[in-house]
Amino acid sequence: MTAVDTAYRAQIILAHGAGAGSNSDFMKQICNKITEVSQNKIKVILFDFPYMQLIQQTGKKRPPNKMPVLSQSFIEQMNRVDANLPLFIGGKSMGARVALQACLDAKMPVNLLGYIALGYPFHPVGKPEKLRLALLNSVDLPGLIVQGERDTFGKRAEVDTYQINDNYQFNWIATGDHSLKPLKASGFTQLQMIETAANSIKEFVDAKLI
Repeated sequence: MTAVDTAYRAQIILAHGAGAGSNSDFMKQICNKITEVSQNKIKVILFDFPYMQLIQQTGKKRPPNKMPVLSQSFIEQMNRVDANLPLFIGGKSMGARVALQACLDAKMPVNLLGYIALGYPFHPVGKPEKLRLALLNSVDLPGLIVQGERDTFGKRAEVDTYQINDNYQFNWIATGDHSLKPLKASGFTQLQMIETAANSIKEFVDAKLI
């Protein structure tokens, strides 16, 4: 552990979604806001899945790796972090699913205290009948799900009817979409909503460190 690391109270591994990597505006903004609102007390770890690394190297689009490859990539990240610092895992959309799968595929570290999802993909767009609740309900880790009220992967009106284990708490972003972007009529910007998400993440982490 370096001298700088000793200042951190916790660390979060956040995985990117299917369409954009760790250098996307959303991932950089949420990382920066968590760092800002926590006064640099929460370390955010971003990384790219293998397929995204190839996209960046070749400039050619390609589909995400199969779940076993994605999960193993996430597990490798968990194995690299400071084992003495409280750990939280999660991600945006697909990355949030992969984080859960990694919990099932590997022995959960003793320092793992919670799970964070940013825009959980409860179902494919336009296919609300194809629910993805089994994975979510297979992990009993305390969790925070930050979801836009009009997220096409799971709107609030839909999600409120689902049978979801009570180890998860929700923070609904008013009029937010899958990337937490609100309607212009709301009077708020996407960056303001990302800051709201970052504050809820900080509060969730703080509550688990008490």
